[in-house]
Amino acid sequence: MIFFSRLLVVPFLLLSLAGCASSQETEDGDAPRRERARPSTTQGIDLGLALPSPEIRSIQLYPHAPRAQSERDRDREDQLPVLQLRPAGDVTQLKLEFDLMERAGRPLSVYFYHANRSWRRDLFASEYLTSFQRDDLLDYATSVGTQVPYVHYSYTFPSDNMGFRISGNYVLRVTEQGREDEVLFEMPFFITETATPSQLLLDDVFVSGQRFPSVQPLLTFTPPSSLAGNVFDYNVCFVRNTLFNQARCTDDASLTQQPDLLFYLQPERSFEPIASDYVLDLRDLRPGDDIVTVNFTTVPYEVELDTDYARFPATSIEPFLNGQPVISNAVRDVAEPDLYGEYVEARFRFVPPNEQQLLGGIFLAGSFNGWILDLGNELRWEAVDGHYEGTLLMKQGMYEYRYTSPNRQTRSALHNNLPRTANQYTAFVYFSDVHLNTDRLLAIQATRTQ
Repeated sequence: MIFFSRLLVVPFLLLSLAGCASSQETEDGDAPRRERARPSTTQGIDLGLALPSPEIRSIQLYPHAPRAQSERDRDREDQLPVLQLRPAGDVTQLKLEFDLMERAGRPLSVYFYHANRSWRRDLFASEYLTSFQRDDLLDYATSVGTQVPYVHYSYTFPSDNMGFRISGNYVLRVTEQGREDEVLFEMPFFITETATPSQLLLDDVFVSGQRFPSVQPLLTFTPPSSLAGNVFDYNVCFVRNTLFNQARCTDDASLTQQPDLLFYLQPERSFEPIASDYVLDLRDLRPGDDIVTVNFTTVPYEVELDTDYARFPATSIEPFLNGQPVISNAVRDVAEPDLYGEYVEARFRFVPPNEQQLLGGIFLAGSFNGWILDLGNELRWEAVDGHYEGTLLMKQGMYEYRYTSPNRQTRSALHNNLPRTANQYTAFVYFSDVHLNTDRLLAIQATRTQ
């Protein structure tokens, strides 16, 4: 018998993620992607996304409900970029926002690509779009009264110019206007169906060598009668929080609950305990819980943050941001954060275990950069002070972040605190459709632990 514990179940439809990744390109005009070097890691999968160009900052992609009464309900910045496959009367959209760190803006273009569950881009545009593959980004404005000038872009879809025919994994690409191969950045998003009921439960399982139990997700769902395919046509991927590149997938269905199918991860593949992420509150540029001092005589303003210590647990009691950057719904001291929000030079300090330098280097990763372990965010070791230190240009808002390393032993040392208790686990149900020659996303179910 399986026992389930400490659950707050929050069922809602999200969208897709993938099992194993590939960087192969579609033959439908997909061009080489711009990338910059970054350390490799021993875990995770490659979604095949082009990294943002240095002039692009503060990228957000989240659900937008234009008819909602309050701004917070209208722009759900802490939610994953997921759409239903356009049921009748549904007006929910996704909103893309980002800043171009230049004084003057210019029209840009956006392209859309469909991908299978392993993130290999497939199909021709006419097979997954109701319109042309490209749309133009014409809604942009220059920042107002900020020390660091920038141009803010905003784009919502689907629209009269851009719609989708099928569910699945998608990639959004922003480029110079009309030039598909001049890539500025790429982002994943998801379109799901509501083809089958499902239930996601979690179990605590103990794995040899761990101080705390792992979390084992179990998904039960009823295959729709319209899909009489073999049981092996289904695949389920489980994701913790927003770490899509660490999806854990299985096509091994248990038939013990027929006609329902049960998918679960074996204990050794379940989600091991992780330390809490840090939360950075840059809503107000004044000394407080996270901010020690602010220097208003420099451009950009210099913000010294409180020191983080490896021996102390991270901020597990902070608001759960779901791994997403929150800007508009967080900043309250300016009229319109998208245009009036300041960019500041935030100074991070991190004291490692025993105040000793660690192998592999220490890097900052978080919701401000899509949790990418990027060479540009490496901290330098200050031997005299016994800590790592570095700065990062960041817009006012709220962010989650962590200190990490490409070295496995160093990562283990950094994440050896008490485990984080609040996590969101999401299951993505895929069906391999031979008629469409791709994977459909049939359903999503999410559960949050407290």
